[in-house]
Amino acid sequence: MKNKDFAALAQRLLPELPGFTVKAPLMFIAPVTHTLRGLCFESHSHEPRMFYLWAFFLPLFIPRRHVSFNFGIRVGSDRWNADAPNLVPELVSALKREASPFLAPIESPRDVAQVAMSQRVPQNPHYQRTFAYALARAGDVGKAISELDELMRSIDLKIPWQREIADEAEVLKSKLLANPDDGQRQLDEWEAESVRNLGLEKFR
Repeated sequence: MKNKDFAALAQRLLPELPGFTVKAPLMFIAPVTHTLRGLCFESHSHEPRMFYLWAFFLPLFIPRRHVSFNFGIRVGSDRWNADAPNLVPELVSALKREASPFLAPIESPRDVAQVAMSQRVPQNPHYQRTFAYALARAGDVGKAISELDELMRSIDLKIPWQREIADEAEVLKSKLLANPDDGQRQLDEWEAESVRNLGLEKFR
């Protein structure tokens, strides 16, 4: 399926999702603030009329170039058929049953931190990074600095993408130590950058 197909389907779902808007392949809660919360339609690689649907949230105060599903669930037990006769009511039922309870608790950076803390695994620095940055965004500077240190200890500097995370975390830590307001301004800058990269400026 193409984005125009997903946009048409999303428009049929909108009456059941108050507060959402559409930018295919995304549907999300608007206005967009510190965290993008919504749904993403994903084409099936081999069957053109089949698709997957994700519910996800994405903290934007971490620099983003694209949407990822580190904090996401696949809605429904399997793929969806765009030609199914009861597609819309079945999607609505699944969204209310699965997506709404997943997204509703994520209202503040501290909520993001709590979910990230519960999902941390040593092999994946993305969760520790999210935990530390969300604490900083929530104003818990001392704890954020401690968790940034933990993040940098967990990084494998021989891996380029992890080294980039470590360098970025060091920038945030330095600014938080110098002046917590400078740390918040850095998070503001990253949030604005993420919004631009994802093309969400008009939804703020």
